[in-house]
Amino acid sequence: MKNGIDDGVIKYDRTNFTQCEALNYSEYAELETWRTLLYRLNLIGEYPVEQVGFGNMSKAQNYEEYSPFHGTQFVITGTQTGKHPKLNGEHYTRVLGYDIALQKINVLGPLEASSEALTHAAIYEANPNIKAIFHIHSKPIWDGMKNDLSPSTHEDIPYGTLEMANAVKDLIAGQNNGVICMRGHEDGVIAYAETTEAAGDLILDLYFNYVEKKVRPVYQDLNNEAHL
Repeated sequence: MKNGIDDGVIKYDRTNFTQCEALNYSEYAELETWRTLLYRLNLIGEYPVEQVGFGNMSKAQNYEEYSPFHGTQFVITGTQTGKHPKLNGEHYTRVLGYDIALQKINVLGPLEASSEALTHAAIYEANPNIKAIFHIHSKPIWDGMKNDLSPSTHEDIPYGTLEMANAVKDLIAGQNNGVICMRGHEDGVIAYAETTEAAGDLILDLYFNYVEKKVRPVYQDLNNEAHL
């Protein structure tokens, strides 16, 4: 693994996964628009040597028709889908519920949820106003955020664990929008927000601050293939 990176290894309890047919496009359309762009910017993808995917995204979604739940239910990219330039309903899955203390995730979909699903659940639980979470990988962004002392989890806390879930909950502290550097998860950065567009804008701001280092174009220009 890249410098000890173990992305893609699911650490939550996997016993509550129910496999079913592909998701409807309406469930993941907003996420896929942003994911296509972030993939082109190499913020989601796969480490070529290790063949390990990185990056995942989720959006709050009401799934009470499948199972009632007191917290936020959400749609999320499935495990090890980072390598695909575009995803479809076979690559997204539903999180119907969770128990963070027991590290349990209740999943219904064509494949298991991202290995970071527990962290997503913790962020949604920390603040119900949060409706979208984007987790990307970028060494320039990660290094830049560390140097700038941005909100960060401790370097001893690995991804996908109960410790990481609790750490991100503490960092949010009632905020509706923000970014987090995961010091214990190499290159890992999280943006959380009230909408998918706001989460995407936070990631783009980081990209043009630390990678391109210029005033960023508007989203409509960026999303045009001719501009990439």
